[in-house]
Amino acid sequence: MIECGKEAVAVNFSLLVEKLLFLPEIECVKVREVEIRRENRDKTVPLAVSACYHDCCSDIDLCVVVKYAEGGIAPDVYVKHIEHWGFARNAVLGICFVPENCMYRIVLKNGMRYDLGFAFVPQGMLPLPQLPPMATLDQNNDWPVENIDRFWFVQIQALGKLYRNDFLISSHLANMNINETLVQQMILRDLTYHTNHHRYGYKEELTYAKYMVQCPYRSGNGTFDAIAARIYAAALSCDELTQCFYADHEPRSKYFFEIWDYYEANRK
Repeated sequence: MIECGKEAVAVNFSLLVEKLLFLPEIECVKVREVEIRRENRDKTVPLAVSACYHDCCSDIDLCVVVKYAEGGIAPDVYVKHIEHWGFARNAVLGICFVPENCMYRIVLKNGMRYDLGFAFVPQGMLPLPQLPPMATLDQNNDWPVENIDRFWFVQIQALGKLYRNDFLISSHLANMNINETLVQQMILRDLTYHTNHHRYGYKEELTYAKYMVQCPYRSGNGTFDAIAARIYAAALSCDELTQCFYADHEPRSKYFFEIWDYYEANRK
C-alpha cells in the first residue's frame, strides 16, 4: 500500500533516522538547517520533514555525518554499503550514485525518495564499523544491474516532474529512458548476430512502441498525456527487455505503477 502523504513520510523517515542513529559511527543526520541527534530526534524529525515536504512527489535531502578513524575503513568503501543504513536491496526500486557529490539518489518501492549524502569527520581512534557483507547480485556485463537501478530512479524523476507540470524536464527524462530501451535492443541485436557492426538494419520492431497506446493515465492535456505514454512504455519495455539479460528478473514496473496510481489519485 503506497502512502506518500506528509504523515506517512514522517513515519518512514523517522524509522530511517532510528536505524541511522543506532549506528555508533553516525554523529548526526542533517536535513537542510535541521540537525537530528539521538537526544532530540522526536522534535527535529518533524521539523526536517516540514522543511522538505511540498507534495507527494517530494524527496528528503539528508546528509549523514559519519565519524571515522584515520587508517580505518575508507569513506569510499563505507559509502558502498547501502544496506548498512537500512536500505535493503529488495526494498529499493531505483538508485544511482553521484560520485562528485558523494550522494545516493534513492526511491524505494513504497514511494519514499531520498537524496542521501555523507560528511566524514575524522575522530582519531574509533572501533571499526561492523559493516554487513554487501548483497551479492548476479551481474550480466552486457547490461549491469547499475543500469537497471538508474533507469527506475530516472522513471520516478520523470513522473514527479510530470505531476509538477514541468513538461520540458519530464519529457527529456522520458526520452532518456526510451533511449535506454533502444540501447538494450541494440545490445541484444549484437549478441544475436555476434557483431556490433551492422551495415544495414533488420527492420526491427521497437519494443516500446507497442506499449505507447496502452497507457491508462490521461489528464486531458495533450502534452501531459504524450509524456505519460512514453514513461509508461519505457517502464514495460524495460522490464520485458531486462528479462533477456536476467532470466530471473523481477519486474519492477508493478511497484512503479503503484506509485503512479498514488500520484494520479492525488493529482487534483
